[in-house]
Amino acid sequence: MSALAIVTLACAAASALFVLALIARRVRLARLEERRRRLLAQLRPAAIALVEVQDAQPPDLSASEAEVFAELLSRYARSLRGPEHGRIAAYFESTGAVDAQLRRLHSRLSWRRGAAAFALGDMGAERAAPELLRTLEDRNRDVRNAAVRSLGRLRSVEAIEPLVAAGVVRRVPRALSSAALFEIGPTAVPRLRELVTHPDPDMRADAFELLGLLGDAGDADVLLGGLRDPAERVREASADALGRLGAADARDALIDALHDGAPTVRAATARALGQLGGDRAAAALLTVAGDADSGPASAAARALARIDPQRVIQAAQEPGASPHLLEAADLAAM
Repeated sequence: MSALAIVTLACAAASALFVLALIARRVRLARLEERRRRLLAQLRPAAIALVEVQDAQPPDLSASEAEVFAELLSRYARSLRGPEHGRIAAYFESTGAVDAQLRRLHSRLSWRRGAAAFALGDMGAERAAPELLRTLEDRNRDVRNAAVRSLGRLRSVEAIEPLVAAGVVRRVPRALSSAALFEIGPTAVPRLRELVTHPDPDMRADAFELLGLLGDAGDADVLLGGLRDPAERVREASADALGRLGAADARDALIDALHDGAPTVRAATARALGQLGGDRAAAALLTVAGDADSGPASAAARALARIDPQRVIQAAQEPGASPHLLEAADLAAM
């Protein structure tokens, strides 16, 4: 037999062994998945009982069963609050699962650190907050993102300023840090009120923006101060926040802010006045709709159409009407 034939046979045998190994692996994975599905169905009643019944005792479980049981409880924890979530947290504490995940936060492997940071939020482990705050400085972005998500799940008040800062410096996506702060909810408002005086203008701007989303009309006085801030972005965020909160008491101050030197601030102010409405606001917006800067003019025309569509249509019929009024009138007439 030639050397070429021997090599060909060897390659064929190796290929056959590789295919057989793949088939065996798929069969094994399919069996494991089927066993996992059976365990999920088998353990679901016990998991529900643990969540719903005070002083319910968890069943005796093998290692593989405990893993599936923890998966079920973690799923439920994502949509529960109050006593039910507290019972899930108590279970994870009693089994040592929280301590195990805290140890994994120090693993050399980033995927283990990330999985631990993610799991601690679902476990409701409030005492993990200091370690998760430290993890915001992790060198791996996915790990930092998991920590942000869990700090929101834990509604950690001490995490408010670090979460805002992490978004400002882009250590994590701003949308993710904002989502965590939304999950913390209104309890974040007192700390956000303090942050509007932070030395960093980006921190102040984000604090104003978040106040507009989490606060209420009672925060108008704090937000009005932002209209006088030396930083353009802060004034813009303050104007937008006042509009979101529907702070009618801020109408006059916003009308004055239509003369701000920054086009972005004038545009934000126009948007805010469109949400507040009123005859004086409409008259001021009509003037700005002819602004030489297209951003404020377009925002003012659209805001005016929101307040008084007929007024926009009439203004668009006047000689020399701005293209922004013409566009807003077309939209209002639809």
